[in-house]
Amino acid sequence: MKYPVVWAGLLGLLFVCLTAAASVAGTLTIDEDAQFSYARGLFEQGDYPQAAAEFSRFIHFFPKADHQAAAHYGRALSLYEGGQYPQARKAFADFRARFDTSPLALAAGVMEAQCHTRSGDPSAGVILLNNLRIETQGDEDAQRLILTRMAWTRLEMGDLPRAEAAFKATAGHVDGECGYHGILNSLEQFKALPEKSPVLAGGLALIPGGGYLYLGRYQDAAVAFLLNVTLGLAAAESFDDGNNALGALIAFVGFGFYSGSIHGSYTGALKENRQSRESLWNEMRHWGGELERKGADSCLGLTLSIPY
Repeated sequence: MKYPVVWAGLLGLLFVCLTAAASVAGTLTIDEDAQFSYARGLFEQGDYPQAAAEFSRFIHFFPKADHQAAAHYGRALSLYEGGQYPQARKAFADFRARFDTSPLALAAGVMEAQCHTRSGDPSAGVILLNNLRIETQGDEDAQRLILTRMAWTRLEMGDLPRAEAAFKATAGHVDGECGYHGILNSLEQFKALPEKSPVLAGGLALIPGGGYLYLGRYQDAAVAFLLNVTLGLAAAESFDDGNNALGALIAFVGFGFYSGSIHGSYTGALKENRQSRESLWNEMRHWGGELERKGADSCLGLTLSIPY
């Protein structure tokens, strides 16, 4: 019985040694360049949540690495591209506080303003951009970058006169592929869009169907005319027959349709004007989205790439 026990002990010791060796052999040594490249590769592949996590890992394990600023910017940009705009805004703000002397500090400020816009608060973005303009007075490149972003932000807000002024100021400093001249042409078209007068539409509606006829809604005009005339004649006939109560009821209903036709014509003119403007406005905003998807940084005043 002695030898089997000894052999069992030796086999157990051998198993422990082999397991320990495998564990040591399987231990990974994290290299800062490899980790940064891995995180950046995930970003370029479009895996933004994982890229943000890997940049965070780099920041944690290599606090004194030369790529710390780039990693912080990469993490913020990954959050932005992943649609996490409030978190991205905070990350860009933290970057500016931590790396205020970095060449990327201005880019982070502009991206922070863009996060405000993407979060549905472009006014806050404009305030931040104006503050950045004050901070960078005397730096022509910085002023041009901020003005470029301001043009797109004003466009996003629907502040078209100021957007047009900003686009005109920067059009000569960007590539032709940016489409600024096309946007300026669209802004001219926007100003020249024919408008329907709500007051005139409401006034013409005093004649049943006249307001809708002015708006080109011929079927609604015919219905409004026939309905109002029919109810008016029915009310008059009821009064002539001595059915005052019925006549009053029909007149009341008819007046409701009549006043509704006037109100509908007035609001219809407002709606038609708004829809024609929104269509052209959305077309211009869509071009900005296309440029962002193409990574056309200089066209947008954004820094959408991660430096090494």
